[in-house]
This record gives sequence, C-alpha cells and structure tokens, in this order.
Amino acid sequence: MINHNIKEGLTYKYSKVTSSTDAYLSNDSTFDYLVSTPAILNMIIGVSAKMLDSLLPNDYVTVGKEIQLSHDNPTIIGETIEITVTVEKVNGNKIYLDIVGKDSHGICLSGKYERVIVNKDKLNEAAFFRIKL
Repeated sequence: MINHNIKEGLTYKYSKVTSSTDAYLSNDSTFDYLVSTPAILNMIIGVSAKMLDSLLPNDYVTVGKEIQLSHDNPTIIGETIEITVTVEKVNGNKIYLDIVGKDSHGICLSGKYERVIVNKDKLNEAAFFRIKL
C-alpha cells in the first residue's frame, strides 16, 4: 500500500485567462477564436497531476487512465476559464476525480477522470519493456 495524503473531497481550483495557444486550429481557421477541447484536456491533465502528485512519495506519480469529458458550451479566447477538480473516491491506487469548468457565462464543461498512482521506475519499465504495471 502506498502512503499518500490524497483524500476524498480534496479540491483544487485552477483559473486561466485563455490565449491564442488554446484556440481551435483547423485548415480554414473558421473557429480560431474559440477555446479547443484539446486545450481543455491539457488543462485538466495538468491541474490533476499538479494537485495529486505533490501528495505522493517522491518515487510515485499519477497517470491518467480514463477520462470522460463533456465540452458543452464554447468559450471565446481571452475569457477566463476556472476548472475545479475534486477527488470523488480513492480506491487503492485509483483516484476518481470530478471535473467542472466555468467561464463568464456559467458551466462550459464537466467530466470524470480516473488517475492511477504508479511507481516511476515501474512506469519506465512498462513503457520500454511492456511489462504489466
């Protein structure tokens, strides 16, 4: 059993003024003024790792296993997005997160995210030698 400080109910809020690097990119740039779903995913992944990994022993890290995201409403570049990540459940080395994102118009995204606590050395071995974690 891994000794960590991740508890149910733990919440982390992240706020970001969106910029052109968060824009939807396409061949015709029709929607280059909107925040893209991949940018939202990157924010969620980064925020979750920052929140959880700081609560683990140095030789452990969390990695994403499964994510469910509903990006329901568009956000215009330049608006602030606030993402709230809450630990819904901890089951062994599995961490279940609830995600809610808001902009100036209200909720723009929601989802569920499962991250898994793994040993860094074992993760590298699995990546290079395809052993089971």
